[in-house]
Amino acid sequence: MRERPEHPVDAAAVVDPSQWRAHIGRMRAELDALRGAFGLGAGPGGRPGPGPILAGADPATGDDAYRRGLLCDLLACSLGQAAEYLARLSLDTDDPEHRQAHDPGLAACTPARSAVRPSDVGPAAPFTAATASTPFTLDDVEDAALPWRHLRRLFVEPDPSGLLPEQRATSAPRGAAPGSGPVASAEWHLDRDDVRWSAEMYALFDRDRALGPLPLAALAEHAAAEDRAFVADLVHELLEQANGVEGEFRIVRRDGTRVSVQFVGEPVLDADGTPHAIWALLRDITELRRAQQALTETRAQLLAQRRLLRSEHRIAAELQRVVMPWWTRPIELPGIEVATRYFPAEQDSKVGGDWYDALALPDGDVLLAVGDMSGHGVAAASGMTTLRGALQGVAMTGAGPAAMLAALNRIVVHTLPADKVATAVCARFAPATRVLTWAQGGHPPPLLYRDGVGRALAAPFGVLLGALNEPEFVEDRIELRSGDVLLIFTDGLVERRGRGTEEAVRALLGLGPLVLGASARTCVDVVLSRLGHTRYEDDACVMAMCVR
Repeated sequence: MRERPEHPVDAAAVVDPSQWRAHIGRMRAELDALRGAFGLGAGPGGRPGPGPILAGADPATGDDAYRRGLLCDLLACSLGQAAEYLARLSLDTDDPEHRQAHDPGLAACTPARSAVRPSDVGPAAPFTAATASTPFTLDDVEDAALPWRHLRRLFVEPDPSGLLPEQRATSAPRGAAPGSGPVASAEWHLDRDDVRWSAEMYALFDRDRALGPLPLAALAEHAAAEDRAFVADLVHELLEQANGVEGEFRIVRRDGTRVSVQFVGEPVLDADGTPHAIWALLRDITELRRAQQALTETRAQLLAQRRLLRSEHRIAAELQRVVMPWWTRPIELPGIEVATRYFPAEQDSKVGGDWYDALALPDGDVLLAVGDMSGHGVAAASGMTTLRGALQGVAMTGAGPAAMLAALNRIVVHTLPADKVATAVCARFAPATRVLTWAQGGHPPPLLYRDGVGRALAAPFGVLLGALNEPEFVEDRIELRSGDVLLIFTDGLVERRGRGTEEAVRALLGLGPLVLGASARTCVDVVLSRLGHTRYEDDACVMAMCVR
């Protein structure tokens, strides 16, 4: 337990023990009236719940710490605020006759409270006006015959000189729930038609003090229309059934705004069990409920987004199977082995604007192509699908790489949105002669690895697809040898923030000894290992072709 600060406390603020003894007689009667509350049963979630206060009953056991614990539960179970300060209240008495007379009575009346032990509360410290640090006040409770008049000492405005440093650092009640307001109190004395409201109660209802407090029966009139029946039931339970109640409802203020409140009410019963007074505590929990509602709405939105994302993933997976070649593993084609790897910039969509194709043509040649459509995601994939399908159709006619690119350029110019452009490398490989005929349109040139040495092929003339209406594309031919490796890739493979494209290309050219005699799949793995990453800011595609 923390020690109190070592600085002087105003002696006038300390309640002298002799003064407490002078008040013991009155307090005994008042505490007797609280015995029913001390014998509360279990409430929601196992927490103590409200119950009637029985006049003439006896809560004394001689164990004042136990009595303190019962008081703590009465308020803390509903408001989560006062336990720490109530535990400091000293109710010391050295009247053995009182203890002897009342011990058996409490044992018979309060078995449900056996869970509250003195060790749960802790030793009482001398009580001062500086002991409390909560704004809870009962300023309007002035009747000396009421227990709350004495309990109000627990909730006076704190003297900062008597607070611990962490208490002085914040003005929020340490027991208060986040988003909840100060506690308001009310007393309806049915036997003398007298109503007492605290200042917080007037503020809570936005009621002019000159109008006085509301009668208990009028509470429902100030509740929201949909809550009036519930409030009427609470009042009926208090008055007709003499039961304690607890619930939440909304108050409608003069300006039409609504305030959510937590309500705890207790009947004070005569000896014959008839309520002669009603005590109530209310707390503004509007902000707390708004926060909970916002959390609920946010959670619902997240769940909806998660379902949408899962749906998009399924669609993307299906789209990938539709727009990309049917083969995903290395494929054997006449005279060559081909392996590819594709990395969309948008990992969630699984597709992008880069594309590739390798296809055995009817005339015996093999079509090889790698392209890049501007943009990312599904939108770019749509244009990419158009180009890839058109390329296969043109290649089937026997057209050469330059004619293929010219056809693709017309498609970009005349059928795709004006902001769309593309690049591509198209090639025909003749297995009988091992001659590769190729052309490019604004695309990085392929890299050739022969005898462990890499070099970039000299690019024939060709412009970006979609840049001009009828540009010229030039073809080039190269005779390949068995064991040669041709690497075709998009610019996304070598573009990386913080590293130049030329540096990445030099790193690729240095892979000659590592790809010598390797399979197409191994060549791709070596390339990715050297570049050191598989997440790209742009779509990336690489194709390795090994000549047999």
